[in-house]
Amino acid sequence: MKIENIYLYRLRNDTHFQFMQYVVALVKEIGAEALRVEAQMAALTLLHSQEDEALKKIVRSALTDDIEDADHARDAVFRGLSDAVVSATNHYNPIVGEAARRLRIVFDTYGNVVARTLDDETSAIHNLLVELTTKGALDAETLDLGGWIGELDRLNLEVQGLILRRADEEAERTKLVLRTVRLEVDEAYRILVERVDALAVVDGGAVYDTFISRLNEIVVRTRDIAAQQAGRREKKKL
Repeated sequence: MKIENIYLYRLRNDTHFQFMQYVVALVKEIGAEALRVEAQMAALTLLHSQEDEALKKIVRSALTDDIEDADHARDAVFRGLSDAVVSATNHYNPIVGEAARRLRIVFDTYGNVVARTLDDETSAIHNLLVELTTKGALDAETLDLGGWIGELDRLNLEVQGLILRRADEEAERTKLVLRTVRLEVDEAYRILVERVDALAVVDGGAVYDTFISRLNEIVVRTRDIAAQQAGRREKKKL
């Protein structure tokens, strides 16, 4: 019995890290000394910890503070706009009050968008603004909301632009950091696997049979996960 092959370079970063975590845990459970892979295990453990650090090394972008500031400003304007609509439902002019009540239904549909994630809030506000400038345009004009709507649109676009810039920065940083570390982890794994396979032939024994059998289960499961992920990516392209 030999250890099943796995194309590590095809794994997503999170799947790759998790696979190596399972491997390290399995070796520790059975015992590096029993498997006679102490040196190989030490190398893999060290490099795996470096991979962990690399994954976490998407350091706080300089743009993060700008995003938070713009988001807070956007939230304040959204609340102000929403409050203006709610307040106008009690307007003494029945035409204004009726327009406000119609717009309030729109706002109630979207709910408290400021409680959502950045991306969800950005999308929700975009859709809300579309409604306010199309179907609800006359009602918004009746309530004189043009200034509020224009400012909310400006801030929403600002947040969206900053998020895209930060995503580009983080993607590039992650790619550069992880590329080298993953290659080193893969090499350490290959050396460990080759040694176990060789010792299993030379020495044999239940300890190797158990290790190889259980590692193969992990390999097969990880290959299945990778295949599912690849399938989802292909569907998105269609």
